Amino acid sequence: MSLALRHKKKCLANAQSKISAEAAEQTPEVVTQSNRDEYARELSEQSLEHDLKLLSERTDIAEKIDFKRALLPKYLPRVRQYMESGAHYQNPILVYCVIWLIDVGDIEQALALANYAIEQQQSMPERFKRDLPTYVAEELHDWADREYKAQRSPFPYFSEVVEAVQSQRWPVINIIVLSKIYKLAGLLYDQEEDFAKAVYWYERAE
Repeated sequence: MSLALRHKKKCLANAQSKISAEAAEQTPEVVTQSNRDEYARELSEQSLEHDLKLLSERTDIAEKIDFKRALLPKYLPRVRQYMESGAHYQNPILVYCVIWLIDVGDIEQALALANYAIEQQQSMPERFKRDLPTYVAEELHDWADREYKAQRSPFPYFSEVVEAVQSQRWPVINIIVLSKIYKLAGLLYDQEEDFAKAVYWYERAE
């Protein structure tokens, strides 16, 4: 082999070694970047499981509500980040935030997240027997019923619930839940002396 050919072969080998070394250095960075979101998601869900365990250890209802109220500032930023990212996967943190917001009485924010979660067809945790639209509709009915009995108006939030259920934007098929919602709508319009609307919702309830 000539000196020129030997030199060329050596240069090619050195170049190949350099490329391989650079690739080896860059690979961890690429892998880390591509897996960062998944890793953060796993950590968040592990944190949620830990907090759910702590929540289950509390037996007093008022104490549970206080704990949920304390947890929300921890998880709501993660939910907003998820929504802003345009991602779409089964997100238990989003669902639990909907549940907790209803429990602590933050109905405006609960409705906003519930609409998003139902549109994404998010699933309820396994221990719940109702699907998400039915759960949200019934829980918000119960909240509105308490407001009605306390002589406080649940509008405009309850009217959004009625619209979402009637239009099937929230696909609720449970007849009992539907009847409860429509009956309460009738009572509320009756209270406001809007008798035409009251009769309409009473008829729907029947």
